[in-house]
Amino acid sequence: MKTVIYCRVSSKEQEETGYSLPAQKKLLAEYAQRKNLVILKEFSVAESASGAKQRKVFEEMIEFMKKKEVSILLCEKVDRLTRNLKEAVVANDWIEADEKRQIHFVKQNLIIHKNAKSDEKFRWDIEIVLAKKFIANLSEEVKKGQKEKLAQGWLPSAPKLGYKTTGEKGHKIHIIDNKKAPLVKKMFELYATGNYSLKKLVEIMYNEGLRTKLGNQLVKSRLANLLSDPFYCGINRWKKEITDGKQEPLIIKELFDKVQNVLHNKSTPKYSKHFYEFKGLLKCAECGGKITWEKHKGIIYGHCNHYRNCSQDTWVKEPAIEKQLLKTFDLLRIKNARLSDWIQRALKENHKDEIDYHKSVLSELNKRYEQIQKRLDRLYDDKLDDTITQETYNRKFQQFTSEKNDIIQSIQKHSDANTKYFELGINIYNLSQRAKEIFSMGNVEQKRQLLGLIFAQVELNAETLNYTYTKPFEILSGAINTTNNCSKEVKTITLPIKNFELSDFPLKNAKIGVKNSDLSNLLRG
Repeated sequence: MKTVIYCRVSSKEQEETGYSLPAQKKLLAEYAQRKNLVILKEFSVAESASGAKQRKVFEEMIEFMKKKEVSILLCEKVDRLTRNLKEAVVANDWIEADEKRQIHFVKQNLIIHKNAKSDEKFRWDIEIVLAKKFIANLSEEVKKGQKEKLAQGWLPSAPKLGYKTTGEKGHKIHIIDNKKAPLVKKMFELYATGNYSLKKLVEIMYNEGLRTKLGNQLVKSRLANLLSDPFYCGINRWKKEITDGKQEPLIIKELFDKVQNVLHNKSTPKYSKHFYEFKGLLKCAECGGKITWEKHKGIIYGHCNHYRNCSQDTWVKEPAIEKQLLKTFDLLRIKNARLSDWIQRALKENHKDEIDYHKSVLSELNKRYEQIQKRLDRLYDDKLDDTITQETYNRKFQQFTSEKNDIIQSIQKHSDANTKYFELGINIYNLSQRAKEIFSMGNVEQKRQLLGLIFAQVELNAETLNYTYTKPFEILSGAINTTNNCSKEVKTITLPIKNFELSDFPLKNAKIGVKNSDLSNLLRG
């Protein structure tokens, strides 16, 4: 007689304690041989399969048996065949449809068919209920374990791209994968510039070496999910619950927030086959519309798109724009070497006030942090003593935790500003002196980044460029103009750089604030 074998292993523990798929197949194959049964096909579900996959295999098996007129199904035990009432009903309907059909549960010495005795059918019903209870209990224990792991600050899931798992069974945590983490971080930094569509970023990151576990290119939806995951800035998101994570953040919260702004911004770049040097960076001086770039006979032209009423009809060649920019960069250069020393000295003097300011703010933030931590400790003690309700505990815990996270972010921001502030000022100055050289020798990406760092806005009026500097370069430009035009010895130069925060350096076209690493990378390039 024709028969089909069905095997299932639903957990790693079962596989390790003798319920492995090969062991089940061997047992059922020997039984079929003793009973002179011909095995047409084997259906099995591995422990790693999802619930949807298990249901799909079960449904395929039922359809196969109906199509091939298989009358006997072999299974190790009832809970190997079904663990929910839906599948049990399907299996029971298959039996009741034909008197010849049977299900053999080999280890339990139980054979179920249409004319089986009431005691046997009663065993069948009881075993189904017990299997269902086992699954419900298993699900409950899994959820409890997940909740406890979240409470400890760890995400109860496989490691995210850029992280790996370490630790013993039951105490595994996620740590940074030094091979992939730099690529994931670069992915966030590139997208935050606002210069790349998701599709373009997929291509760039694949060429950089970012791959899936199977070595394939990330799809666009997968990339969008990664960019939306707060796990990378130290926050765990499990279903609808948001908790603090103990994993080492790969990026700062500020960068993550900027990426979210770009993701949900209506002006987020769309994929384009051509990546023009000035695409999206120049506006029409008359109507404010973006300058459109086209290539004709090997020459790239820019012109107003005329989406609004506008009289500008001049088409400007890309090299002509570059030529005007190079002259602009010349205006940022100091002609007298001695004056260069005076400007750098002014930056150092200005830095002292900035240090004092950040120290004062950090002191106050640390006091607030200690107060919030004490409140959390008292809240926990009140919960243990049953002096407050669970609802009150949850509400207060969420409130205090949110305040604590805000303080931590502020501490990190001011700590970074305190240590990198002077380097930033020096790099702004050095970049201004080498802007012409960097622009002339840089690739398209570096040129666009340089323009975003220096200019808040660039407009095209017929064939002439009008521009405004970003705040730091506007201040520096004023100081340079003063020194270049001064015939007498300059003893003091005031650079009011302390009047703006690091995060306030606007890159209007790039949609991200100036970072010291941006400047350093350009200077190294």
